[in-house]
Amino acid sequence: MAPLQKRALYSLVVGLALALLLITVLVRQGDVTAFHRNPSLRLIMYFVMIGVPISYVLLVSRSLREPTQVDERDKAIIERSGWTPWLATILSLVAWTLALTEAYWDQGQVPVAFLNLILVSALIVGSLAQSLGILLGYWRMNRDG
Repeated sequence: MAPLQKRALYSLVVGLALALLLITVLVRQGDVTAFHRNPSLRLIMYFVMIGVPISYVLLVSRSLREPTQVDERDKAIIERSGWTPWLATILSLVAWTLALTEAYWDQGQVPVAFLNLILVSALIVGSLAQSLGILLGYWRMNRDG
């Protein structure tokens, strides 16, 4: 396994673990808007919001800064995977928009608490998608020969 591939895998696993932690905490609270009432929950959310992109930067970008760690194949995979986080983030924003519009149509407004969750999800989805895009690039390259 190439160093960049390993680091993308580690970044994906760490990011998924942090995202699952956030989802679990929100579900246990019973209400998505609970973090406005609970400072501990806000700290967990901010930790995840910062932790997922930082794990990607520390694990994956490190390979990109070390020229001995990156070959032409790695560069090609990174270039091809560039659209993945953008597309995943846009799709998550579309999902948020549709879901919240339908859920809060009668009230005429969406609770402010969702703004933080939208930001957190965009950061998480973008980071996870970049790692996943790198892993899929290696898989396709190995599959195609």
